[in-house]
Amino acid sequence: MSLGVLRAAALALGIVAFLSRFAVTWWLAPVTDRIEPAGLGLPLHLLALVVTVVAPLVVFTRVVVPPRRRPATFRVDAAARRFVVGAFPRFQGGLTIVFLWAAAGLVVVERGPERDVLGFNDWPSETYHGALFAVVVGFALTAPFLQQASFVLEPAGVSVHGPRGKITIDWDDLAPGGPPPPAPVSPRITLYRRGWHPWSGHHPARTEELPVGLLNVQPDFLAAAIREYVAHPSLRAGIGTATELTRLHADLPTRPDGQFRVSGTSPGGLT
Repeated sequence: MSLGVLRAAALALGIVAFLSRFAVTWWLAPVTDRIEPAGLGLPLHLLALVVTVVAPLVVFTRVVVPPRRRPATFRVDAAARRFVVGAFPRFQGGLTIVFLWAAAGLVVVERGPERDVLGFNDWPSETYHGALFAVVVGFALTAPFLQQASFVLEPAGVSVHGPRGKITIDWDDLAPGGPPPPAPVSPRITLYRRGWHPWSGHHPARTEELPVGLLNVQPDFLAAAIREYVAHPSLRAGIGTATELTRLHADLPTRPDGQFRVSGTSPGGLT
């Protein structure tokens, strides 16, 4: 599934969340207001509001972009001679859905016997709430395009762009044998720097935790590729070329389901 399709799916589900919340306010709220006893109507109303945002989020995160659908490949940046891993759109798409849902709450709806009111709150002014509505919708539309994290492999080393900023590590600074293969459930990739031992008691530990959940790549493929270049310095010169990427795909073994099968040492074997 292309990135454009994922962004379109996030926008579509965000519109569903917007319309669903509006429908709850327009049609369901007057019904729950008349429920006896009076204390029962509010919980039902709140439950309906929660469903209008949770349902689209579940569809997006579990059906449209489940973690297992991340690609086992890199993007080739031939001009800069590097492999690039972009951000996994799961988080950004979720923001689109949540903010469009929140935008629906800025629309004031009043149902009355004489006339229905639909618009923005007039305190402190309708212009203020209209501008706030525009800002929230605008952020929702741009959220799928935010670059929240990335990972770059270059002939000289690797660079991590994450919540903590940019971190660059030379290949020769990484410990041979690492990073260990990530676990199938809740995978994590830890980069161990040369000279660090889990049992040595050195503080602080010379490790870097990759933001795997934010990267658009299969964690086992990424870990195997890093191990490949740590173990074979002669292959680093080919990083950033289509030929080298093809070689990676051919040399890293796969299971019948297309997922990468990697083998490696435990953290205790790192030096």
